[in-house]
Amino acid sequence: MTTATDGAHKYRTEELERMRHVCDPLADAVAARIDRQRPTAMLEEVERRAREEGGPFQAFLDTVNTVPDWVDWDKIEQARQVSLAFTNVRSLALLTGSLVEGYMGSKAVHVLVATGRLQQDVLHRLNETAQMTHNMHQPDGMRPGGAGHRISLEVRLLHAMVRKYLRARGWDTTLYDEPINQEDMAFTIIEFDYLAVRGMERLGASLSREDREALHHFWRYAGWLHGVDEFFLTESIEEEIDLYERVCAHQYHPSEESRMMARTVLSAVAGQPPFFLKEGFLHALARICLGQGAAEFYGLTDDRRWQPVVLALQAANRAATLAHYHLPGHAAASRALNFRWIRRMLENGLEAEPRKRAFKDIA
Repeated sequence: MTTATDGAHKYRTEELERMRHVCDPLADAVAARIDRQRPTAMLEEVERRAREEGGPFQAFLDTVNTVPDWVDWDKIEQARQVSLAFTNVRSLALLTGSLVEGYMGSKAVHVLVATGRLQQDVLHRLNETAQMTHNMHQPDGMRPGGAGHRISLEVRLLHAMVRKYLRARGWDTTLYDEPINQEDMAFTIIEFDYLAVRGMERLGASLSREDREALHHFWRYAGWLHGVDEFFLTESIEEEIDLYERVCAHQYHPSEESRMMARTVLSAVAGQPPFFLKEGFLHALARICLGQGAAEFYGLTDDRRWQPVVLALQAANRAATLAHYHLPGHAAASRALNFRWIRRMLENGLEAEPRKRAFKDIA
């Protein structure tokens, strides 16, 4: 196992600086040869042109359809089941912690502002994220050809198209490095793994070490599918935490845009399905998941009236976690119920706006 000390040596400043100028050559080579369209249609075009032309299209497919030797499918399945069993608290931790913390990096926010996507339609973007994770947690979804595998490639191609779009419009690399570069992509994986698990723990759901390691393995493979370089595919939880701290030391330069984005997300989801939570309660949860420093910067309200509700939620999550690990049948029932619940939510959210739908199917 890689230790934190090893990681500190690996992720030294000059190496991180180098990776800020590296993106995803494999996907970028494909994006340079196709037009932007719905992500599913882009992947289908890549598959068609691989058959007809080979070249960079075939190189892309050959790579992503070859599973790395280090992938352990038993751990992938374990992580899938854990994620489904803890869907509710994990979703809250992602929404009010991980995704909001991502806006602390000024570069990441500038990409969203430059493309105009987030402020135009917050709920739709969050539905896209939910659909991606839902497909990734299908049975065998991460195997080549599975629903999660395919949607990961669609997102990867979408990111390549965003880079192509921004570069064509004069993206300033002296201010913001390369758009959606390797460090940016690595931090996204950290959001879905370490920060999500940390947020769950702060909300009362503390996972076992074995389950945390399975989740880390799942998102390591997910990062590989999304184009993250091997350099950033951490080999242990401790190494991932070390990487998180080192990226934060460079990226944590929040701006007024950061504050605007964080507050926009929390405001947009207030009162909306699936949780129908008040904005004040969302702020209270974000203060727990983010920590007081980030919460103060974002100017999140500190309404003490929500404290009893937060405490009750934490107590309920602790009880549910205890049942998960010690009550026979509880975990399986939670997984089945949550899977159906997410599917219904996505169908309702995306079918209402078919012209904006990013992906073709909800698996």
